[in-house]
Amino acid sequence: MYQHYLLLLLFLGVFSSGLSASTQLIYPQPAQESDSDYPQVLLAKALQTAGLDYQFIPSQDPIVQSRALRQLEANDGIDVVWTMTSIEREKHLLPVRIPIFKGLYGWRLLMIKPASQTKLNQIDTVSALATIPLLQGQGWPDTYVLQANGLRVSGTPQTQDLFDMLLRDRGIAFPRSILEIWTEQENYQSDLVVEKQLALFYPTAMYFFFRPTDTKLAAGIESGLKQMLANGEFDRLFTAYHQQAIDKARLFERKVLPLWNPLLPQLTPLEQERYWYRP
Repeated sequence: MYQHYLLLLLFLGVFSSGLSASTQLIYPQPAQESDSDYPQVLLAKALQTAGLDYQFIPSQDPIVQSRALRQLEANDGIDVVWTMTSIEREKHLLPVRIPIFKGLYGWRLLMIKPASQTKLNQIDTVSALATIPLLQGQGWPDTYVLQANGLRVSGTPQTQDLFDMLLRDRGIAFPRSILEIWTEQENYQSDLVVEKQLALFYPTAMYFFFRPTDTKLAAGIESGLKQMLANGEFDRLFTAYHQQAIDKARLFERKVLPLWNPLLPQLTPLEQERYWYRP
């Protein structure tokens, strides 16, 4: 984590020093301190690679994602947001269609209480999983995906409340991405564990989003990211931040249950193999 912090300081320093006359590019300061700074580092490097002259700075106060998206669309103090794509979001905002996490947020493991492992050992199909009550955030895109596949889902909007529900046996399992679940499990020690046998997968992409009028900026970021993919810098950063979580997930040893994502726009570049992580 300290290495990642130094990377962020390095890239932000490149874009904040001596650029007082440059156009500001304001991103939402994460609402949770535990959020990775990977998107900021990646975006700053893409700006540098594309030769774009912007002062890349966080918002003055932390902003939750739903509010950040509203402010971006309204041109109200936010110039870029990274978030999951959906048909609705692409109607109102301009995506750079390069999945910055290579689809890792669509790879989900189950957070459970230790005693639930025996019950989940019997699950090997999506239809069998439908017998297990799952928890997920109310209004989250992931909830719609799970429900569209016939799974039983309940929950509330707040992540912390969902963990409390799991501890109180209001659900058997809480699907979390492989990038989230390890840190979260450490917070609960032996009260909650990562289920050992299963993985859920549905195609999804997290993009950088801009206002529809910011076509030149979006095109520049796309150019920078493509150059980074070509010269290996994208994969270097991706590996530095995420390889440990990927290794711990042992996806190649798990029974993968594929799910349909009804929210995925038709223009999602699924045919671009280098854009996606494959176990």
